[in-house]
Amino acid sequence: MCGICGYIHLDESKRPSEIIVREMMRTLRHRGPDDEGLYIRDNVALGHRRLSIIDLEAGHQPMFNEDGSIAIVYNGEVYNFQELRETLIKRGHRFATHSDTEVIIHAYEEYGEDCLKFFNGMFAFAIWDRRAKKLFLARDRFGKKPLYYASFDNQFIFASELKAILKHPSVRKEIDLSALSKYLAYEYVPSPHTIFKNIRKLEPASKLSLKDGSLKTE
Repeated sequence: MCGICGYIHLDESKRPSEIIVREMMRTLRHRGPDDEGLYIRDNVALGHRRLSIIDLEAGHQPMFNEDGSIAIVYNGEVYNFQELRETLIKRGHRFATHSDTEVIIHAYEEYGEDCLKFFNGMFAFAIWDRRAKKLFLARDRFGKKPLYYASFDNQFIFASELKAILKHPSVRKEIDLSALSKYLAYEYVPSPHTIFKNIRKLEPASKLSLKDGSLKTE
């Protein structure tokens, strides 16, 4: 189990606050007690708390492709990553680690968003593609790994848990009365809703892309 978080200023002239991201990461420490990593560049911030399972020494996140143009924070496990790794090596990709995280990066390089078709596993991840200026989020088919997102004050915010999102000072903690009624009826809040207004769960078997201020879920 790991924890991921981050946010993007849709105004590219603004830089994220390291203090805010570290506060978000701190709430996820129980998900990843072994290591932490932070990426801040231009208008983008990614944070990660790691529970070390595969490639204990070289699996630090955020992880990057060779030229640093693609960054990922990832929670989960891709069970068929070794098979995918061999396929990608045959296609000319070079690997610096033995982690499934790096396999996701190279699969995204090779197949774009269609990389999801090749993954057998449980996962939630966020990829920042600096060249395309696109954020790409995805969640596994059964939704075993959680992922929440929100938009406030021209910022897009995401995290593995609600309480990490609530640490962002722009987030307004307003109860969604419709979601509350669903909770009282079903004893849980169905996706994509949460108990708070304007904070959503990415549904199982779903992906989200954010580019040029336009958000698309599928």
